[in-house]
Amino acid sequence: MIKFNRISQIERSEYPFEDAVLKNDALNGDFGTITDGEFDTAAASFKAIMQNETGDDMGMPEYKIKAGEHVRVLDLTKFNGQAIEVYGAQLPAAYAKGDKLKSNASGKLVSGATVAPYLEVTDIVGNKIGLVAKIVAATAPVSGN
Repeated sequence: MIKFNRISQIERSEYPFEDAVLKNDALNGDFGTITDGEFDTAAASFKAIMQNETGDDMGMPEYKIKAGEHVRVLDLTKFNGQAIEVYGAQLPAAYAKGDKLKSNASGKLVSGATVAPYLEVTDIVGNKIGLVAKIVAATAPVSGN
């Protein structure tokens, strides 16, 4: 699951969500791409499912969503330089402050990103129950001075 680090992130920016239909079963927080209105998990992607959770599985590490359901997909590029929180199934097996994360083909985060876009781990939540990461959607241009 992913969530905003501060509520002001959605109050002061352009609408960061896209509507899509799941191509395959997925978990809330999985990363992927949207093609012809369908979301599917993908490597090195910078869009993620950010569904409102309800029912018995709300807040669990894995919140399953079935293929064919409508999902709300967050475009992380609209938050370049800001922070996001990650919990549950999308967490890498191992991570530390400073790690640069990208998605793998199953939509989960892994270490090893070398170019933007990536998430840079800035803080560990609790006893590794989650992480806070800076969104790096594009590399800043180099000054000619």
